[in-house]
Amino acid sequence: MNRLALRSIILLLVVGLGVITEGAHSQSGTTNEKTFILLQHDWAEARKKSDMAFLENFYASEFTVGNMNGFESSRAEDLAMFRSGDMKPAIITDSEMKVTIYGQTAMVTGFEHLEGAYKGHPGKFDLRFTNVFVYRDHRWQLVRHQSTPISNRQQSMFAS
Repeated sequence: MNRLALRSIILLLVVGLGVITEGAHSQSGTTNEKTFILLQHDWAEARKKSDMAFLENFYASEFTVGNMNGFESSRAEDLAMFRSGDMKPAIITDSEMKVTIYGQTAMVTGFEHLEGAYKGHPGKFDLRFTNVFVYRDHRWQLVRHQSTPISNRQQSMFAS
């Protein structure tokens, strides 16, 4: 192999490695638990303010919600609740969050205290949630939200 061909191959490898390293750094190098705690906080604020621009950007195109009443909602249905003013959360407090990152997918579980109104009816709920995120288009997007009501936070189903 001549020197020019060898230099070309080495140059391609170095450039390729640089692109791979840069992509990995921008996606996961700065991604950690704090990234998702901040995303959860920003999402809570956007829901309280009915910030449609944030929600439309944050929700992946295939976003779905497993509601606490057992029904499923699509991205369009969830956005419509906030757009219409039917859903008006006043307080959203997340705690006990656990973040697990699997490359370009992440899962956040935790406890959420929610107070507000739905179609003018006030309510207060304690929920256990699971959120699934994917890294796409240079940002983390929410793909799935699942929540389950819990009546007594201290009681376990295995308690005697």
